[in-house]
Formats: sequence, structure tokens, C-alpha cells
Amino acid sequence: MQIKRFEAGDMQEALRQVKEAMGSEAIILSTKTITLPSPVSGMGKRKGVEVVAAIDRAQEPFSGQPAIEVPAGPAAKEPYRKEETPSLQRLMSTGLTPEFIHGLIREIPALGRDAGGSSVSEAMRNYLQWKLMQAVDVTGPVTDGMKIWVFIGPTGVGKTTTLAKLAAQFHVKSQKKITLVSLDTYRIGAVDQLKTYAGILNLPLEVAFRPDDLKRIIENNMHQDVLLIDTVGRSPNDSKHLEEMKDFLSVHPRVENHLLLSATTKDRDLSQIVERFSCVPIKSYIFTKLDETDEYAPLLNQLLRDRKPLSYLTNGQNVPEDIELATKLRVADLFLNTLHWN
Repeated sequence: MQIKRFEAGDMQEALRQVKEAMGSEAIILSTKTITLPSPVSGMGKRKGVEVVAAIDRAQEPFSGQPAIEVPAGPAAKEPYRKEETPSLQRLMSTGLTPEFIHGLIREIPALGRDAGGSSVSEAMRNYLQWKLMQAVDVTGPVTDGMKIWVFIGPTGVGKTTTLAKLAAQFHVKSQKKITLVSLDTYRIGAVDQLKTYAGILNLPLEVAFRPDDLKRIIENNMHQDVLLIDTVGRSPNDSKHLEEMKDFLSVHPRVENHLLLSATTKDRDLSQIVERFSCVPIKSYIFTKLDETDEYAPLLNQLLRDRKPLSYLTNGQNVPEDIELATKLRVADLFLNTLHWN
């Protein structure tokens, strides 16, 4: 990473300098008001701004003075004293995966030195936000073309409710033609629950008891914009039922499997769930129950270690309101907003 400090008479001029020297990909780490000498001799001083900006080390600055290089090799291993790096101490206790934190450590000394008189914690937060946004992937908005989305995951994670939320959004807001499909013929009342949503939204509902049924339903609904397929919840430890699920979801090449995970799940359990459900290709993650926890390190750790994209986040039971398209900024801020830096 390269970090550089800019001084200017106003913020507009400072940002122009940042873009000219480091390019449009630079991120602002901190800003503060400073006193500058007057351009006219003997006229005293004037107010100005100082901006500290950074860009990934792989990017070269475009012009201007050389950017500050983050030390590498032995110089990067200088000891950290607790009283000098309180933000680092807090960061190491957040529960983020050690691999991610170790990747930050050699850049933190230069960040602290170049923060000037601004708050180190402010610079640290902005820097961490940037690094988290770089490290996680999201799917972005739904593109055109016929979609066959299957919702898979453990029991009780919220598959049917999430499906209903997306069905309502796609049908009402985006005017898409949708068919709902249920594979959940094991759980008492599961089809009835989805039938209720289908009735409210005035959408067709199909039920598949066998893989051949699902293949036929898909082929008969290729004129629709979206097929949303609900599945029975499976224990990640039940290999027999996971194989049955795999038989269903291999009937058509356009099937996209979206794995639902609860934000309340422990880090180790998340890793195990993903490993077991990876018996089928996973298109994206959907994290549910954000409203039931304020510990988001496990969620982030899963995104960091696997690099599959996140598509949606849900934060309640209300249909269709309590769902949102995931963005990199939202994911980073979920974690950062729970930290106390000062």
C-alpha cells in the first residue's frame, strides 16, 4: 500500500491533487483542518485542509512526489507497543480471521506514521473499511435473462421467508414473471406456507416430489423470468439427505444454488455448513437474521476465507421489506459499526 499526505486551501483542491497524484482508485483515510502560510509574504497564515490518501501497492502513483512505501521484510516486523497502537490491539480482539489481520500488520506502522495530527483510530477505521471492501465479493443487481434460483441451507435459516421476500420484490417492483416451486414435501405445512405467499402475490406454485418432477416443471416454465425454488432444510451432518438434494439440483444446467446462512451461527459451524453444502455448486451466499446478533466477524470470516459472493442480507420477518441487496460498503460497515475506536 502507498500512503500520501496532501495539503491545500480547500477540500476541492485537495481531492483534485489526490486524483492527479494517485488516480481515481485512491481512498481517503483522514481529513483535518490545518494552518497554511499565506501565499503573499508578510500576510500571516490561512486555513487549509490536510488529506491523507492511500492506494493499493500494486497501483503506481500517477505524478507528484513519491508516495510513502509501506515497509516490507524485516523492517515490517518491528515490535508493537500497546500504548502506541490501541487500534491494533482492538482489531486483534475482534474475532476476524488471523490470516486477514496478519495481512494488515505490516501496513499499519506506515499508516500510523502518516496520519499526522489526525486521529489514528479514524485513519485505522477508514483503512480497514477499504481493505474489507477489497476482500469481499458481492453479486450486484440481478441481470436480465431467465433465472432458476434454488434456496438451500440448514433447517430454520429462513429459506421460505427469504424466497417470499424476493418473489414480492421481483414481482411487484420489477414486474417479473415468476413461478414458485417447492421441494419441501417433508416438513408439515411447508407447502401450505409457500402456497399462502403465492396466493397473496397471485403467483403460480408448483410442487416437485421427485427429480423428474422438477425437471418437467423447469422445462414447462422456461418462458418465465424467474423460478424460485424452495428446498427442505438439511442438517449438514446428514449426508444421505444432502445426496438426495444433489439429485434434485442436478436436473438442469441453469440451476443456481444460493446457500442461506444465519448471521447468528458460530464461525466454526459456518465453515462446516459451507463445506457440507458444497456437494452442489454454490452461486452465492445469503446471510439471514442480521437483526438477531451484533457480532458480524463470523459472517465476514466466511466471506474472506471462501470468496464466494454475497447476494442478499435479511434482517427481520417482514415480507417484503426486510431484505436488501448486499454491497461491499454495507458489509464492511456491518462489522465496523460494532467497534469502539475512541
